[in-house]
Amino acid sequence: MPELPEVEVISNFLFNKVKNKQISCVTVNNWNLRVPVTQNIDNILKNKCISSIKRRGKYIIWNTDNDIAVILHLGMSGKLIYAEDNQVQNKHDHVIFSFSDNASIVFNDPRRFGLVVVLNKAQEVNFFNDFGIEPLTDEFSGGYLQKLLKNRKANIKSALMDNKLIVGVGNIYASESLFRARISPLRSARDLTYSECKRLAVEIKNTLSDAIAAGGSTLRDYAQPSGSVGYFQNSFYVYGQVQKPCKICNNTITLIRQNGRSTYFCNACQN
Repeated sequence: MPELPEVEVISNFLFNKVKNKQISCVTVNNWNLRVPVTQNIDNILKNKCISSIKRRGKYIIWNTDNDIAVILHLGMSGKLIYAEDNQVQNKHDHVIFSFSDNASIVFNDPRRFGLVVVLNKAQEVNFFNDFGIEPLTDEFSGGYLQKLLKNRKANIKSALMDNKLIVGVGNIYASESLFRARISPLRSARDLTYSECKRLAVEIKNTLSDAIAAGGSTLRDYAQPSGSVGYFQNSFYVYGQVQKPCKICNNTITLIRQNGRSTYFCNACQN
């Protein structure tokens, strides 16, 4: 599943390509995604212009010139494919957004866990009402993080992945951030000191920013709308490195399961 850096890369790419472009039509080949694609999506969006594209957590939001929002989520295997000219359709091309200059954005999702819905402004605000803080904002700091965690009995890895606390820090980047901060994923979230929270907040920002600069991480399905892959996976310290030597201390990287998710860490470096 694409995490915050991948979604940020996709949003920035598409914004540069289709800002102020007019949607000529929307073709739906399969309405049955995680929730059904909004009925009459073509009528709602036809002749509307894209005024902005932004990210909230792992969601991509297209706003139009009449305060309509297209909310997209890529699920487990979804992709947004951009083409300058209308292209031949492929299997699993569920929704096609065509623009007046013949460019198109295709939502392709083999597993159909993705989301394409259209909301008005009030519905958009309500949709994201329970989301936590964005980790790349100035507000997200060591002190803020400590306040979020002070009553959390859960392990710190699981707490970082709770979207009601912090949005977008998925499995990959939680593991990598904890390694960079030298904090064990087994620690109780509420037991972290202010100094540790400060260090962790900095490393979450650094890890996410580095991943965005590298175009994200391509492990299986993720690709940028141009078809290019990310390469941050080449910089992983712990994620996917089980039984390999730690790049810092040469200790063997450990793999455990936490809340049904794989957690990678170094027993020697992280405590």
